[in-house]
Amino acid sequence: MRLSRGHRHWVYWSGAALFATGALWLVYRFFLREHGEFGEPPHPMEEWWLRLHGTFAVLMLIIAGSLLPIHVRVGWHQRKNLLAGSVVVAILVLLIASGFALYYSDERSRPTISALHWIIGLGAPVVLIWHILRGRGAHSTSDQPVPSTGKPETSQPQQSTLSRM
Repeated sequence: MRLSRGHRHWVYWSGAALFATGALWLVYRFFLREHGEFGEPPHPMEEWWLRLHGTFAVLMLIIAGSLLPIHVRVGWHQRKNLLAGSVVVAILVLLIASGFALYYSDERSRPTISALHWIIGLGAPVVLIWHILRGRGAHSTSDQPVPSTGKPETSQPQQSTLSRM
């Protein structure tokens, strides 16, 4: 099921901003450290990239929530792009859980959770692009209007999930 142009733009731009702020935080955190008199204090911009990343994470939560009742539900009922869609949802859940854990975890577990979060986050755009390309290429009927029941209006036979993987 294809998103409207406006909805796609919200997903793409907010996802790009979320990825960019997370990647910039990594760069400032690990590659642009300043050597001071008392060790390596954090770069002054590190805190700001993290704040922006948190802001875009909240926006992405809203956008992801807007995808659940229609895009995800209808795609699931139509059995379209299930593998890639399920991986995208799993990655979102892991990023949400690890982001929450980073905010509320203790200092001992934070480095491990942080590494997990940014490794998954760096791979997320690749998985999203995979989902988009599979959806566009394999499902030419996905642009058909979908009634509120979540089932396609045409009487075409459904293709096996295994044959699409």
